[in-house]
Amino acid sequence: MSLSELQFAVIKDELTAMVDDIIRQFLNDKIYEKDQAQNWCNGISDEIIKALHQQQRGFKFVCTCTIFQKGYASMNFSSTCLWNPNQDGSVTVKYENDKMHAFVCLFGLAP
Repeated sequence: MSLSELQFAVIKDELTAMVDDIIRQFLNDKIYEKDQAQNWCNGISDEIIKALHQQQRGFKFVCTCTIFQKGYASMNFSSTCLWNPNQDGSVTVKYENDKMHAFVCLFGLAP
């Protein structure tokens, strides 16, 4: 695949499903544990990047993961990128259960 053929939009739905599956593998049936949250974030991010590396998609990927306990506090986050909108893109996958929220942002940048 040539660099001019790389388009994040073509694989966006597939990547969203893959990220969602990985999050669920780590967090389904778990309760929030502050001592484990960092390990879960690291594991989720690492597993996503490993899966992408094996697939050889041709993009440079950046993955962030945030996990926090459900409660009465609020949280807002945002990201902004300057990139080629015809080739690059991002997905944000949200997960929640009774005890926690998780957000994974995956950015794909054509070289």
